[in-house]
Amino acid sequence: MNIIIVGNSGTGKSTLSKKIARITDYPLMHLDVLWHTTDYSDTAKAWFIQRQQLFMNQKNWIIDGNYSGTMGLRISQADIIIWLKLNRTRALIRVLKRSLIFRLDKGSRLGMAEQFNEHLDRDYLDFLKNVLSYDEARIKGLIEQYKKAGAKVIVLTNSRSKRLFLKIFPT
Repeated sequence: MNIIIVGNSGTGKSTLSKKIARITDYPLMHLDVLWHTTDYSDTAKAWFIQRQQLFMNQKNWIIDGNYSGTMGLRISQADIIIWLKLNRTRALIRVLKRSLIFRLDKGSRLGMAEQFNEHLDRDYLDFLKNVLSYDEARIKGLIEQYKKAGAKVIVLTNSRSKRLFLKIFPT
């Protein structure tokens, strides 16, 4: 079974994917770990795609992360698409909280490359704006465009729905 987890920043993709990996014993790829080990160049983008393709050659896997430029690749291979759709304001608060905690403890952030450094600068402010303006229509369009026949789309909208989902997973 191939599982992807998508959603806005701060919705709990990495936490949920780690819990599902524990339940299933499937290999897990955090896209943030992969991407933030690169220099963000065009060569890095090609490597990023190649690493995902190699990972998806396995029988079962879990991948968490958005990266809409390569999302079609993952959606087309997924049997289960878990879409975390939390309130944007709540997501923003969670992002700010995790950023503060990450500054104090680099090991606190699941699914993030060890050498990643978050700077409270203009790029960070742009990132926060993206959290507030997260384009759910684009994600929905990508899912509709690339979803393979028979794939399940599971939308989870809060912490309670995530807990309930984990109680019944795998179904």
